[in-house]
Amino acid sequence: MDLREADQANPQRHPWETARLRAVRRIIAPSCFKGMTILDIGCGDAFAARGLFADIPGRSITAVDTSLTDAWIERLSGSSNGITFRRTLPESSVFDMVLLLDVMEHVEDDRQFLAKIVEHHLGPKGRMMITVPAFQSLFSAHDRALGHYRRYRLPGLVQVASACGLKVQGSGYLFSSLLLPKLLLFKVLRMNDGSEGVGQWRRGAWITFLVEKTLRLDNALLTAAARIGIKIPGLTAWVLCEKS
Repeated sequence: MDLREADQANPQRHPWETARLRAVRRIIAPSCFKGMTILDIGCGDAFAARGLFADIPGRSITAVDTSLTDAWIERLSGSSNGITFRRTLPESSVFDMVLLLDVMEHVEDDRQFLAKIVEHHLGPKGRMMITVPAFQSLFSAHDRALGHYRRYRLPGLVQVASACGLKVQGSGYLFSSLLLPKLLLFKVLRMNDGSEGVGQWRRGAWITFLVEKTLRLDNALLTAAARIGIKIPGLTAWVLCEKS
């Protein structure tokens, strides 16, 4: 979760977050191993890092976010479970896996940013998982409010990764079922342009359950299709890469 969307008084997670977590975990599972080191850039409140690597023995996570305040770091570190929180990247450390989950759209020069991460922080044969919002045609005031510079098509994301010293091992989209609602609400009807974000989800248990189940099924179908080379469009684009 982007810390700009976080509501500390609301413990409920948006079903988009929980569905994305399950999909990313499925994608990266073959790349995980005992004692691995992980760098989570743009970690937010570390919901993703905790969930993705909870069952990996001996793993070490460095979680970085420029929006982390002293208060946030103190609060998150109290239940860190082996996660080290920072506002800046470590100077010389390299990692087995780097996460860039909805981060690159926040960076004006995405290629320079990614190339530096690959060069300085991704170990030999290290893996990198990247997710970004898809389709520039859907760019809205909500994107601007979150500090986004762009949205991506999958071929463009693959091209950026390849140009920065990464070999793409897998790629695809997530959240196909959200494409049409996004188009209608944000672009056609101009509704929800000032969306409060995923941190403000306060629906009932049954609605949350049904939405999450729908999104999980959606993502399972999309990732299965991606494994056989079928790229069904969705609201999020992803690539899993290895350092060349």
